[in-house]
Amino acid sequence: MSNTPRTNLEAFFPHESMYQVCDADFCRKLERELNEANKTISLQHELMTTAEKRGVDKAKEELNEAKDRIKRLEEAGDEMCSEFKAFCPLGSKTRDKWRKAKEAKP
Repeated sequence: MSNTPRTNLEAFFPHESMYQVCDADFCRKLERELNEANKTISLQHELMTTAEKRGVDKAKEELNEAKDRIKRLEEAGDEMCSEFKAFCPLGSKTRDKWRKAKEAKP
């Protein structure tokens, strides 16, 4: 099987020169098909790039949401720790644990 089945010998005219001559209409048809294929490839590449960008944007959005949630949790923990201090002045171990947990970086 030829790797160029569309342009096997039957697509060419018999010709006296050492070069093979192909029908112009057939060449135009091949060129239009090539242009369509290139356009399709370009669109597929654009879609893949856009999808990847959306994925990155979505990940950034989720990261920012997680950071906001962590900040709210830290603020709530600080408030609870302050309230706990007012009710139980001897609870320094709990406050120390909270401070260490809040400062720990994974």
